[in-house]
Amino acid sequence: MRRKRTGGKNSAYRREKAIMTASVVLVLAAMTVTGISVYRNHQKSQEEEQHIVDFSKLEKETQSPVSQAQNPSAQNVTGSDKDSGELDYDPYYAQKDKDLSAPAKTGGESGAEAAGEQETGSQPTEEPQNRNIGYAEYRNEAYNSDRGSSELASGGGQANAADADKKANGTTASQDAADSQDEALAASANIAVQESQLSFGESSKLAWPIAGNVLLNYSMDKTIYFPTLQQYKYNPSIVISAAEGTGVACAADGIVESVYEDAQTGQTVVMRLGGGYELTYGQLQEVTVEEGDYVETGAVIGHVAEPTKYYSVEGSNVYFKLTKDGEAVNPLDYLG
Repeated sequence: MRRKRTGGKNSAYRREKAIMTASVVLVLAAMTVTGISVYRNHQKSQEEEQHIVDFSKLEKETQSPVSQAQNPSAQNVTGSDKDSGELDYDPYYAQKDKDLSAPAKTGGESGAEAAGEQETGSQPTEEPQNRNIGYAEYRNEAYNSDRGSSELASGGGQANAADADKKANGTTASQDAADSQDEALAASANIAVQESQLSFGESSKLAWPIAGNVLLNYSMDKTIYFPTLQQYKYNPSIVISAAEGTGVACAADGIVESVYEDAQTGQTVVMRLGGGYELTYGQLQEVTVEEGDYVETGAVIGHVAEPTKYYSVEGSNVYFKLTKDGEAVNPLDYLG
């Protein structure tokens, strides 16, 4: 019985010892891992500090004379030509600028006159203080200034040429308008002269515009029957039968008043005969006259066309109407 108890105590002691050993191992392992991570973070922070640039320190070093002494290239940029032994500009342009900057003097001028001319004249071109660094820019500015003056002068010449072209075009347009007006006046004068030569009257005679039978007589005192319309109505003209395509002659000397298209009479020509008389020709095609034309008796003014729907039963014909001061009169009384 005592052996059993002793054995139980030994097993409990062993378990406690094993637990304590494992605890110590775990603590040591945790401390080791923590130390490693702290060491790595420290190393990383040191590396980052090595890559940080102190700009204030760089500015101080740049401004200090010691840094300029250590940087020969900086001395070459800010130093004189004698130190570098090389010229950073063109001596030709430098001498030219000096000549331009110097006031011009003549033998007969006094010092006061020369000073006055310098004050009132053009100011000399200022050169840059640091010729080694800025002369190229200065020369470019002078070149651009001269180029701008040249372009301004050429632009002015182009503007003057454009103005001259505008004036020329305006003159041409004015001349064309004047010529057109002169032509219109001449045409009006010619028409007036031709109208003065027209002398149609009650005793004057008309020539037949075409040879054919009268299909519908003039009738303004009573109505007559129109076969196509199938109705009775007044007729202010005569309708002369004619074959389609036959030439229609001018019945009297006259001036063409108008040429137009009408639903009833088709293509129509109206002519002034003088004395207030007018002749109307209808049912035409291929009209050969225009408004304002002076036409003599017997001249062809057009051809017989296909009849309109108002004269389809009567057949192809010529509509022939005579008016005096706008009132229709019987053309048969004047046809010879």
